[in-house]
Amino acid sequence: MRDALDRELAKARSGIAELCDIVLQESHTALDALRHRSVEAAFAVREQDKTADIKRYQVENTCLVALATQQPAARDLRELLAASIIATELERCGDYAKGVARATRRILKSVQDFSLFNLGEMERLATEMLQQSVQAFLNSDAATARQVLAEDAKLDSLYSSMLSDVLSSMSRNVTPIEAGIWLLHAAHCLERIGDRATNIAERTLFVTSGEPLADLN
Repeated sequence: MRDALDRELAKARSGIAELCDIVLQESHTALDALRHRSVEAAFAVREQDKTADIKRYQVENTCLVALATQQPAARDLRELLAASIIATELERCGDYAKGVARATRRILKSVQDFSLFNLGEMERLATEMLQQSVQAFLNSDAATARQVLAEDAKLDSLYSSMLSDVLSSMSRNVTPIEAGIWLLHAAHCLERIGDRATNIAERTLFVTSGEPLADLN
């Protein structure tokens, strides 16, 4: 019984790792599309997202089968439930990457000469948080999970700076209004990836401790 459960847990972890890799590639492709003014790359994100959707349901199915057939308890139960939830969080991050790609297409319809402001830094931090949060889950690493939670304030600060800078640029007629709006949409999507990363980190802390996050602070 234990061997069968271990195999299902390993399969769920492997699926989460693969899904994370897909979503990280989506995010990098989306920002590269904006950086290089490439509509083709922006459209490629949609195809990557279809793969992410499929992988999410594969992970969920693995978790459901294990729950139904192996009767896990205690930590194993928490881990399987967390894996199913984390798969959804990752799939939503893919949707946000798709939002950045959509912003790219809309911006390029109106203008070719524009600043990225701090979007590159936001994408780097958001994807780093996401990767670290997933690794924390896969390695049962509470310390790294807490580090991800601490990083969220930095991403929020970058988003606030982006908002201020874009609005100032729009008011000075440096950045066209439509382009500015879609740049802010892209920034919001990246900020939300960070929020999903913190959700994964919080779920990891619950798996490792068995205690709600409020009781761990």
